[in-house]
Amino acid sequence: MKALRLKLYQQTACYKKPFAFKVSETYPLPPYSTVKGMLHAVLEADSLIPMKISIQGRYDTLATDYQTHYFFKKDNTNEFALTVAGLGIEREMADVTTMPIYMHMLYDVELLIHVQAEEDVLVEMEKKINSSTTHLSLGRWEDLVRVDECEIVELTACEDEPFLNYNAYVPMEIISDESHFAYKLNWTYRIVKGVRVWDKIPVGFVLAGEPITEYEELSVDPQGDLILFP
Repeated sequence: MKALRLKLYQQTACYKKPFAFKVSETYPLPPYSTVKGMLHAVLEADSLIPMKISIQGRYDTLATDYQTHYFFKKDNTNEFALTVAGLGIEREMADVTTMPIYMHMLYDVELLIHVQAEEDVLVEMEKKINSSTTHLSLGRWEDLVRVDECEIVELTACEDEPFLNYNAYVPMEIISDESHFAYKLNWTYRIVKGVRVWDKIPVGFVLAGEPITEYEELSVDPQGDLILFP
């Protein structure tokens, strides 16, 4: 069984939680839908590609940034959001309003991501990521990604009781005694009566160093890192 192993680094990142408006709260790791979106963009896909994703990582600290967000009061307007602060120019906008928002940001983010899909998809993904001349981003557009490792690896069955080397999203069905914080993460969406409805996956956010006791069907990569496909 093969998978694409990705080690990524981001200086800053905000993986915004849905419905977090007055404060842009971030997940501790990117959710599945965010990673899938980046991978589909890499492949220039115009339809959903079946894949499995395991997401692990860590960050140095969480900080709060203070930003001004612009909101449009109606759909059709000739006004546009453009800051003129410090230019000595006064603008009056009737259709655009502003609101200060606190944004949570993660600093020095390291991610370990494994992707399983058809072999030709993995080969194409590896080729495009390693040869890309354009930047990748994960989370916000400005949250740039540095690719430290990108290779297809062979997975083997986990035979000994494993420990997490990174914080990780662990599927709820294999969590027993591990301390965790529960999330329901977006996976894929369906359009129902013109509205995007997300299918969600229940996971537990588990810190590095925790043993995974329900590991009979888990795999590891050649570096000994666990694979946690939901």
